[in-house]
Amino acid sequence: MTASLNRIFIMTAAFISVVLLVSLANAEDKPENNLDEKAKQSMLKREAVNAFWRLKRTLEKDGFYSGRAALNVWRSAAADAGTFDQEQYNEFKKQLYEKSINDSLKCFEEFILEENYFDANVCLQTWRMHSKELGIYDEEQYEALKKTLTDARTGKASERKAPVEGQD
Repeated sequence: MTASLNRIFIMTAAFISVVLLVSLANAEDKPENNLDEKAKQSMLKREAVNAFWRLKRTLEKDGFYSGRAALNVWRSAAADAGTFDQEQYNEFKKQLYEKSINDSLKCFEEFILEENYFDANVCLQTWRMHSKELGIYDEEQYEALKKTLTDARTGKASERKAPVEGQD
């Protein structure tokens, strides 16, 4: 009987200890939650600032796809921090697409000079899609660039045939 009473006493003491620990933990969680929320908000704002810095750097130094990824990361981080500005996002997106349009025209010209017509066409299509995205697409300019590409292809093909025919 003593063993049974001893066992009940231990179980009761353990139960009371658990109840006390739980109630103490709940009482301390309230200020901790408040501190955790402030720390979390501070961390989110810090992440948004870091994402903003990376976006600015990427817009200056990197290409379109890494810029687009940085733009999306900044948008998400700023939204989580509560500092997202749609107008600022639109301005960054415009800068990104304008840079891509200019880069596409440069690469188009370089690939024409290098007689790499496949890649020149890729640059031309990128220019077309991104200028449409910004609403500055010019059909006449596109047709002129397309004609330049076609002329370069056919002109090069006829140059290759002429020496071969002269040798026969």
